[in-house]
Amino acid sequence: MKLEIGSYHVDAKRCQITGFNEVINIEPKVMEVLVYLYSHKGEVVSQEEIFSAVWPKAIFNPSSVQRCIAILRKAFDDDAKQPSLIITHPKRGYSLDVPSPKLNAFKLVLGGGVTCLIIVAVFISIFLNQLPHKNDFSDLLPISSSSGNEFAFMTSPNGLYIAFIREAKNTKHIWIKQLDTGVEKRISRQSADYLSLGWSPNGNGLVFTIREQAGSSLQFTTLDLVSMSPFEQEEAYRTKDHVISSHRLDWAADNTVYFTEKHRASSDTQLVSYNLITKKKHVLHQSKQSDWLLMQSLSPDETHIALGFEAGQNKYRVDLLDLGSGHLKTLVTVEDGLSGLSWHPNRKSILLSKRNEILSVDLQGSISKLPFKNYQIVRDATYSPSGQEIFMELVKVDVDILSAERENINNLKPLVNSSSVDFLPVFSPDPTVFVFESHRFGQKQLFIYEQGQERLLFKNPDNVELFGIAWSKDGKSVFTASKDTIFRIEVASNKMEAIPHTHSSFYLREAYHHSDALLVSYRSPNGTGFHAAKFDLKTGELKDFEAKGKRLSCYSMGLDESDNIYFSNASAVFKRGGAGEVERIWQSPDAGIIGVTTESNTLFVTLEQGNQYTLVEHDLLSGKTDMIWIGNKDGKMLINAAYDYSQFLYLTEPTRQKQLARLR
Repeated sequence: MKLEIGSYHVDAKRCQITGFNEVINIEPKVMEVLVYLYSHKGEVVSQEEIFSAVWPKAIFNPSSVQRCIAILRKAFDDDAKQPSLIITHPKRGYSLDVPSPKLNAFKLVLGGGVTCLIIVAVFISIFLNQLPHKNDFSDLLPISSSSGNEFAFMTSPNGLYIAFIREAKNTKHIWIKQLDTGVEKRISRQSADYLSLGWSPNGNGLVFTIREQAGSSLQFTTLDLVSMSPFEQEEAYRTKDHVISSHRLDWAADNTVYFTEKHRASSDTQLVSYNLITKKKHVLHQSKQSDWLLMQSLSPDETHIALGFEAGQNKYRVDLLDLGSGHLKTLVTVEDGLSGLSWHPNRKSILLSKRNEILSVDLQGSISKLPFKNYQIVRDATYSPSGQEIFMELVKVDVDILSAERENINNLKPLVNSSSVDFLPVFSPDPTVFVFESHRFGQKQLFIYEQGQERLLFKNPDNVELFGIAWSKDGKSVFTASKDTIFRIEVASNKMEAIPHTHSSFYLREAYHHSDALLVSYRSPNGTGFHAAKFDLKTGELKDFEAKGKRLSCYSMGLDESDNIYFSNASAVFKRGGAGEVERIWQSPDAGIIGVTTESNTLFVTLEQGNQYTLVEHDLLSGKTDMIWIGNKDGKMLINAAYDYSQFLYLTEPTRQKQLARLR
């Protein structure tokens, strides 16, 4: 589709205007406005008519038309004060004045403006469906130019802009950046706890969420991308019982926004649609107790939604929901995390963000890994509209380990301070020694801390995901687990024994005193919680414990000297004896149990109450209970204690460096 306008040559399919030996690339929507004006050459067409033709399902916004006219005038070097091509008719609209003898032939070919739009729509549909599936991405380039954290990005439908949230100096704002020039502008008027964004299909609006003290709100604003300025901001939806938990928001052509919500009291999750015009909300899918809905992604043709679930110990599932029939089917199950979903523009595959990897999954469930070098966490990897680039958020996380003595609880001492994630410290029977996991140099490894020094204990050559740490009772060995192997490492020699198992992933808690076995928390494939189980290191048998016909759902657990199991929910501690009997041992006056251990007929319970930590010492013989304040949560998280609770180990609050990047 080629046009001649004065001395300019217009290629509508390529969205290019050529004149004076210069080729100017034009956004598709701007080109559609030009084609519509051309098909009505010499006629005055109103802003409403142009908007209805180019954005048939959107809310009328005159600024979208005005912006396109401004871009066209600049491309044609047409003076707005003394125009010669695009004429403004006050309070009536615009006309295109093109003295061209080819106009009648052009009208005959197109059959009028409506037919033109149909042709353009069909072309775009065919073009997207035939987009090549590029998989040779290798060059990772930065987008961010600020030292602040930048996250929750969304690329515009035409791929020319990126909207994102920037956090700097304890404030959050929404910004827009032109990808080709790097020009950026803040569009939020005041700082708020912005969480996620969604771009309107016509590119002239943003919807966003704000986290508030009670619940969340969904708001939107229209945009003038010529000046990169917002118009009036409007609240669409507010919830107090739920929080909007989506990484991003999907704004469909009928002004329906799709997002995920989490119930504040029960943590149940659901997929929601909300129409910005009718103000009606619909719950499309609910997950109660068993699976946790993490994210969603609307397909380019708006017929399906990909849903990402946490579906068990180290299991993450992607389902496809047919919006027409409501049918839900599983596409794929992966391990080691899920931090983003995005459809390819041709609708034939989906991108999965997973730790430092990006996977492509076709609609038959076949997985391929995109080969590129990266050691940071990837979130929300997303194809560009052409499919030739991938945009993503890269996250570098730093967590350190601190210690404090019970007698001087406020005197925190930094023990492990690398620039990576150092976490899960576990004291040995000797309170001067502990083991911790560290993710240095892209490797998940175990280090031992003794005599003020760190030493690599377990190299983890295959870099598998690790699930917990447990010490042998004599302090000579350390256990850790992958999804299919228990690793026993001798502390003195670093000698490692691999013990395979055939069970789903479970989490190590503690070694037994009187048998070669480990106490683990385990979630059965059809279970609704995590339960106590015994893994026999000699036979590989996994025995999960039941009480009165119901599985034990445990927040924390431990063993006494006789290998009786003590476990807790959020508010009470229970004991399971050798014969399987279960009795309640202690009840918390307030919910908040985060740890349970026993030592010499004393039950130790750690509580998290508001911003404070409390240690409960309950004498199992006399029933006497003492409650001792052990500090606040300011800047740290209590993670482990010595066997006699004379010392405590903490993790610092994670510091995250979030930057935006593109992969070509």
